[in-house]
Amino acid sequence: MTNKSNQFLSQHGRAMVHIGAVSAVGIIASVGFQLVVIRGLGPQQYGLLASFLALINVAAIGSAALRNSVAVNTADSALRSGVPKRTVKRLDSSMVEALVLGGACTAGIVFLSPFLAGSLDTNVIALLFVAFTVTPYFIFSRAQGLLQGTGDSASVVWWSTGAQVAQLVLGAFAVLLGLGAVGVLSVLLATAILGAFGSTYQARSRGIVSTGKAKPFSRDTSVVLLITIAFAWLTNVDVILVRAGSSEEIAGAYAAAAVVIKTTLIIPATLSLYLLPRFVMRKGDTAMTKLGVNVTLAITFVTGIAMVALVSIAGRVIVPVFGEGYQASVTFLPWLALAWLPWAMSQGLLIRLTASSSKSSLLVLVLAALVQWFGSAALLPDVFAMILLNGVAGLAVLVVLFIIHLMSAGTGGSSRTPTFAENAPLDQ
Repeated sequence: MTNKSNQFLSQHGRAMVHIGAVSAVGIIASVGFQLVVIRGLGPQQYGLLASFLALINVAAIGSAALRNSVAVNTADSALRSGVPKRTVKRLDSSMVEALVLGGACTAGIVFLSPFLAGSLDTNVIALLFVAFTVTPYFIFSRAQGLLQGTGDSASVVWWSTGAQVAQLVLGAFAVLLGLGAVGVLSVLLATAILGAFGSTYQARSRGIVSTGKAKPFSRDTSVVLLITIAFAWLTNVDVILVRAGSSEEIAGAYAAAAVVIKTTLIIPATLSLYLLPRFVMRKGDTAMTKLGVNVTLAITFVTGIAMVALVSIAGRVIVPVFGEGYQASVTFLPWLALAWLPWAMSQGLLIRLTASSSKSSLLVLVLAALVQWFGSAALLPDVFAMILLNGVAGLAVLVVLFIIHLMSAGTGGSSRTPTFAENAPLDQ
C-alpha cells in the first residue's frame, strides 16, 4: 500500500472502522432477519415475500437517493456559505421531496396492486402493506441525509442498525405467531414509522444544517435521485423477474441465495455514508478524490472475492441453514457471487459520481436497466443464463463508470483555496 493510501487510512480509518463495526451489527441483524423468515415461511411463501421485499427495496433503497441528494445539498450548502447553517424549516425542500416521492411511490403501488396481485398470485391486502411502508422510508432517509451531510455518519449508521435489529426481533415474533408474509410486512411498516419519527426529531433538535434556499427537485438533486433509484432497480429487480419467469421453488431458492450474496453491496453503501459528504466538500482536491475511490474499490474487490471463495467452499454448509426446499441455492451461490462483484464495485464508484451529480452515469445506468429487463425476460426460465447476463452487464457498467470517473476527475480539479467548511473536521 502506498504512503498516500496509508495517510488516507490513518486520517479517516478510525471513523470508518467505527462505522464498519456498527454496520456489522446491522449486517448480522439483517441476515438474521432473512434467515428467520426463510426458515419460518418456507420456499413458496418466502419467494412471495421476497417479491414484496424487492418492491420495498426499490422504494426504500431508492429513498436512499433522497438521502444522498439531501446529504449532497447539505454539504454543498455549507461549502458555498463557508460555515454551516443552523436553521431547519419544518417543511423545507427536502421534506417536500420526501413527501412527493414517497406519496408517488405509494400511489403507484396502490394503483398497480390488482395487476401485481394477479402476477404474484397473492392478495391486494399484502400489497397495501407494501405501499404504506414506502412514505415513512422516504421521511426516514431525508432525516438521515441531513445528519450525513454534516459529516455525522455515526448517527446515520446507528439509526440504520437500530432499524435492522428491531426488524429481526419483531420479525421473529411475527413468524412465531404464524402471521405469515403480512405479519412480516407489518413489522417493516412499524420500524419505518418509528425510524422516521426518531431521526427527524434528532435532526430538528440538533439544528442540523438545512439545504439552504434550494428548490425541490433542482437539476442536480434530480440527477442524484435518479442515479440512486436506477442502481436500486438494477440490484433488486432480478428477484422479481425470477419470481415471474420461473417456478415458485426456484424463485425461493434464488431469492435466498441472492440475500447472502447481496450483503457485499453493504460494504460500498457503508463507505458512502462517510465518503459522500467529504467528496462534495472537497471537490477541488483531485488527489483525495482519486485516492478515496481507489481505496473503496480495493476494499470492495477484496470483500467480493472473499464472498466468492466462501460460498464456493461452504455453500453446502450455508444453505441447510435456510431450511427445507432450498437445495437449488447451492448451485446459484458461486455464480451469483461472481456476477455481483462488478455491481458492488460499481456502487463504490457511484459514491464519487453521485457527489458530482454525474448525468453521464445516469445514462449508463438507464441503458443497463433496459438491457437487464429485456435480456432477463428473454432468457428466463434459464436462471443461469440470466445470472451470466447480469454479470456481463455489471462488468460493462463498472468499466464505463470508471472511465467517466477518470475523465471527470482529470478535468474537475481546482486551485481555489478551501473554505472553512472544507477544512472543518466532519467527524462527530
